[in-house]
Amino acid sequence: MAEEPVIVDMADRPWEAWPDELVEERGGISWKTLVSADQTPSEALTFGVARLPPRECLREHHHAQAELYFILAGSGEVTIDGEARSVVPGTCVFIPGQARHSCANSGPGELRFAYVLAADSFGDVDYIFNR
Repeated sequence: MAEEPVIVDMADRPWEAWPDELVEERGGISWKTLVSADQTPSEALTFGVARLPPRECLREHHHAQAELYFILAGSGEVTIDGEARSVVPGTCVFIPGQARHSCANSGPGELRFAYVLAADSFGDVDYIFNR
């Protein structure tokens, strides 16, 4: 159980991405995980920020945990179980556990969003990509 507050400066975390051999299957996204039990004394939630360059996407996938996206910058489209919705800064998206979902940047600039997963750690999330 977490027993103290956690404060993380995003500048202190490196950007992560899929290994080169998985980018075609999973998409050209990068992310910074800021709160995760394997990095911080925390539990129950994992939080981070992701970015998609223009014309890139996070390909369709699913996982057991529910997830939230909060769009910070740019514009794009989030598809959940086959239903596409446009997103812009200020849009919050709830994705139920096991729902198949993807995110695509349809704008001219970078698409950035915060994500929250109902998981102690990012490592607890088993991403299953649909082919």
